[in-house]
Amino acid sequence: MPVLFASFRHKIRYPKSPKINLMKYNKHKNMQTKTNYPFLLPILLFIAPIFGAAQNEADWELKRDKDGVKVYMREVEGSKIKEMRFETEIEASLNAITAILMDIDGFDNWVYASMGSEVIEEISETEVYYYTQIDFPWPMSNRDLVLYSRFWQDPKTLAIRSETYSVHDMKPEDDDFVRIKKADLFWTFTPIDHKRVKVEYYLNSDPGGNIPAWLINIAADQGPYLTMVKFKEEIEKDKYKNADLSFVREYGEMNDMKLSVDK
Repeated sequence: MPVLFASFRHKIRYPKSPKINLMKYNKHKNMQTKTNYPFLLPILLFIAPIFGAAQNEADWELKRDKDGVKVYMREVEGSKIKEMRFETEIEASLNAITAILMDIDGFDNWVYASMGSEVIEEISETEVYYYTQIDFPWPMSNRDLVLYSRFWQDPKTLAIRSETYSVHDMKPEDDDFVRIKKADLFWTFTPIDHKRVKVEYYLNSDPGGNIPAWLINIAADQGPYLTMVKFKEEIEKDKYKNADLSFVREYGEMNDMKLSVDK
């Protein structure tokens, strides 16, 4: 997923679906043998939270606190499915974080139950349309999504933020998959100091199909936890650790700029 940075002067807009020949993208059948994951876990990245400003922060209930990853849930008015968020801290550079999010082909290595992802069209260095498949446990059908993603860097805090949402009608549906038509995902990576970064993740989605809400709520703390554990492992790879992107400002660069102005 590419990242949109504040150093760009132009105001960012939500682009219209580009005019491309969608039929040239092959259907992804049998990309991976269906595995019997622990009950319901692949569902958990696609539960349906609704983040309303009227809801009190105190309503969040801590469901899991393990290996530095905290997963929270709370009731949502008008919905049987609880909403979810998770947060953690990692030791990584903003360059490394940007590099791993831009590497869509590498999502399989850390996104839980991912069966494959590919770029449909790259709009710019910071905006992309892509397609991904999710392995759901038997007897449920696997899911797929078509997504638009954009990223940017806050000019004051240098936090890297991402916003991803479904554009399900951009690619023909595959009969072997249930298309997830509602998906809004949000990441925020806020630098704490030269080494540490606070990670926050939110999701607003509906996995589709006939999945009882109580089943989703039972295990809704596990999928995000497993994804973040793998993310922490993956970002240690040299190709991410050694990334040096010209359009990414690190925490120290912000302080250096302030010092130079003060002088």
